[in-house]
Amino acid sequence: MNLVEPGTMYGDRINQIDVRIGKTFTYRRARALVAIDVYNAANSSAVLTYNYAFVPGGTWLRPLTILTPRFVRITTQIDF
Repeated sequence: MNLVEPGTMYGDRINQIDVRIGKTFTYRRARALVAIDVYNAANSSAVLTYNYAFVPGGTWLRPLTILTPRFVRITTQIDF
């Protein structure tokens, strides 16, 4: 678990790579687009928010949310 050192103001750098690969097919006047989207391709787990509420012996600077995990979306669009 990456915690921010006391006295620092910012957490980890957020690096997210999104990739889209698509192909357009045409048949007469119709056109179809097939695409695959991959979000967070590197599967980064950078921390987005921390608990900044200080309570002695509590959960100060514990990560509350992390970057959304990798997921894939397949899409099709047909124009005619």
